[in-house]
Amino acid sequence: MMSALRFFPLALTGLLLAAAPAAKAQTTTAAATSVSPLQLKDGAFRRAGRTYRLLNGQESPLTESLPLADGFELRPDGRLIRNGVTRQLLQNGQAVTMQGNVVLLRDDMLTPAAIAQHDQQVTGGSTTTIAVPAAANLAALVPQFERTVSRLAQLQQLTSLLDQRATSLSAGTAPNAMLDSQIRQLIQQLALK
Repeated sequence: MMSALRFFPLALTGLLLAAAPAAKAQTTTAAATSVSPLQLKDGAFRRAGRTYRLLNGQESPLTESLPLADGFELRPDGRLIRNGVTRQLLQNGQAVTMQGNVVLLRDDMLTPAAIAQHDQQVTGGSTTTIAVPAAANLAALVPQFERTVSRLAQLQQLTSLLDQRATSLSAGTAPNAMLDSQIRQLIQQLALK
């Protein structure tokens, strides 16, 4: 009896420690699904078993089918349907964009302004945008692409020559000296690049 009483405080402490992360996880999950509609893109989402429409930062219950750009429609019960066939049922915390992409409400439906605001709050910094003219990038890449194409052609030629050499060796004949010379020459060219 006495040993059982000594064990009881340890067991109670263990239970309380095990329950603490679960309680924290529940409050974190509840907080994760509450996002201000003013920060969200147009689309729809599910919360507490109901489907809501997001339009111009305003949230309202979805009362009729919402057509999406990919040919699907979202029904008020949360089903994505195309030609009468259900693709999937949105779960609580999921959203669908107007293009028909199923995403997480908390992470993927934030507007760029909301992302910048969150970045400012978390890091104290601001979003930096760098614009590089596409023409300058392409002009710099052309010589690299040409070298890559040339190298690929040489690798294909080397593969073919090595295949010929392996075939002659497997047939029991010695490969000719010209074939070996071509292989060595290609290997040297590839090593220089």
